[in-house]
Amino acid sequence: MTKFISTLLLVLSFACVLFAQQRLMTPNDVIALKRITDVQLANDSRRTVFVATAYDEKADRYNSDLWTALADMGGTMQRLTYNAGRDDHPRWSPTGQRLAFLSERGEMAGAQIYALNLQGGEAQQLTNHLTAVQSFEWSPDGRFIAFIAAEPTIKPKEKTKPPIVYQEEARPAQLWLLDVESQQIKPLTKGTHHVTGLAWSFDRSKLAVTARQTPYLESTETTEVFLLPFLSESEPVDLAAARQLTRNTVAESQPRFSPDGRWLAWLARAEGSRVGPDRIHLFPVNAVGAGSESAPVTMLNKDFTGYIRSYRWLFNNAELLFNAATGVNEHIYKTDLSNSSGRAPQQLTRGEGVVGAFTANFDGTQLVYAFEHTRMGQELAGLNARTLLPMQLTHFNPQVETIALGQVETIRWKSGDKTEIEGLLIYPVGYDSSRRYPLMTYIHGGPEGAYANNLHASWSAPIQVLAGAGYAVFLPNFRGSSNYGAAFAEANALKAGQIDADDVMTGIDHLIQRGLADADRLAIGGWSYGGYLSGWLTGHTNRFKCAVYGAGLSNAVSYWGTADITSQRERLHGGTPWTARQMYEAQSPLTFLPQAKTPTLIFHGEKDERVPLGQSQESYRALKRANVPVQLIVYPDQGHGLLTPSYQLDKMTRELAWLKKYLEGR
Repeated sequence: MTKFISTLLLVLSFACVLFAQQRLMTPNDVIALKRITDVQLANDSRRTVFVATAYDEKADRYNSDLWTALADMGGTMQRLTYNAGRDDHPRWSPTGQRLAFLSERGEMAGAQIYALNLQGGEAQQLTNHLTAVQSFEWSPDGRFIAFIAAEPTIKPKEKTKPPIVYQEEARPAQLWLLDVESQQIKPLTKGTHHVTGLAWSFDRSKLAVTARQTPYLESTETTEVFLLPFLSESEPVDLAAARQLTRNTVAESQPRFSPDGRWLAWLARAEGSRVGPDRIHLFPVNAVGAGSESAPVTMLNKDFTGYIRSYRWLFNNAELLFNAATGVNEHIYKTDLSNSSGRAPQQLTRGEGVVGAFTANFDGTQLVYAFEHTRMGQELAGLNARTLLPMQLTHFNPQVETIALGQVETIRWKSGDKTEIEGLLIYPVGYDSSRRYPLMTYIHGGPEGAYANNLHASWSAPIQVLAGAGYAVFLPNFRGSSNYGAAFAEANALKAGQIDADDVMTGIDHLIQRGLADADRLAIGGWSYGGYLSGWLTGHTNRFKCAVYGAGLSNAVSYWGTADITSQRERLHGGTPWTARQMYEAQSPLTFLPQAKTPTLIFHGEKDERVPLGQSQESYRALKRANVPVQLIVYPDQGHGLLTPSYQLDKMTRELAWLKKYLEGR
């Protein structure tokens, strides 16, 4: 049994003799890391199923498979699936004898539901739906499975692709019912609402769903909670006529009934907030009325500043567990139904690091979760909530121990208006305090993202690769970031490119004043919002020797008309392009790129709908016209993120070469 030691006890010496025994991280190490998601504990509180994703070099893709581990025996693992592709969303049957999951295999259109008998045998296909199954849940008695899938459309085969009627052809996702024994499927909902989440009551008498008004992400803020009576023989319900529990301007998600059925919980921002952390909301199921004015909805831990990722009920019906990111760490907490005040929830996991997907037994005494920190890749861990003694259950990434890593420090500094800002500094491997180092600043996406104490090894920001190459790396959590409360997250509204840019630049100056960063060797980069703010900064200062960024907005006006979701722009700029035109132009990097001098390398996915390719094309053309050294690398068939491993490798390799050429002059 391997004890999962707190990261506070894992701070290692950075003596040169240690580095001599280790190697430096490479881009290949980044894509070789295994990831753990969707952790589910069986009712026996011993068996845990989870999804492990690994690099398949021959196929140039990542494969996701199901594994089990015993929660009380570290290292006892079993691989359940060997599919060349995607197996995920595992869910135990109520008896624990079967395991249902989503799989992309065969010639079906997208993922379908399969089930494994834990006594042995091949996986059985349960659905043969004409559209991909998005998610599902067992009924508490195991007789049914409710699942979410788009309405099927039957189109005749044509030699020439037919014209597309823009934003009129997407079909809404509906709720469907699978009879597990007969494998018969029937719809439970109909109409134009797009179902996004579901939950069964424990007595199987009700279903809660979240749904928005259209299939398009632009309508996300119209997501509401609906309550449906469950009768297996009933006709499908139009959600427009169903019992609606919420009526507001924030999006609800993750509905969950309490075990006794008295309460329904969900996640949502505080009503009226434009951005900020989700909170757990409670609704008494037997209450009369709907809508924000009449439904007695309670928000728990209203003063908690962390960003809640997911939660689960305990069987006493009075307490809930949740994992949340607070500052640069993410942990599991426990709260209770009476905690609607500012009382802090109980923190169960400790130390520096990031808790990912988690699960727990009925009374919350046994926790199992994915965990990583700055010196360890993601692994599965178990925690006895009574003793708070953690234990490592898997060893998927032992190779990390052979790699010399840059030390990570949490730093704080005062921005221009004296607001304290937090971030992370990654020292170069073999750091010498008598030297100044080239500094790479990575700006996170969102802007409601945040940097945390993980391994810092991703294709979009290969931080430890750069640390091994001799760079110091700065990761600022500027205003607009999550993990610091609603006011902090909303602070850059109407001030994008101003207050957040000031937070970044004052942080860089702080590191120069400390004697660590070389003021003549500064670089900037990021992805998505990080690309936006990088482009903005290169149009406002010539302090950076080079910039390397991807998928960044350039022109807020054209973005508004072409992106798949534009509500963020309206929040940041205070309206639409015709009501706030001056603000859109004033906060667009394109407006200022003609005066840029910084050599810039830009990456973009060809089929990016979140930030369309045209945004990078506009940046490229403006920089070319200004005679700035610039390259635009477009990756075929990729969306807002690069999913193909060879493209990820290419991006990191080009990034390193650009930094060597323009930051180091070699």
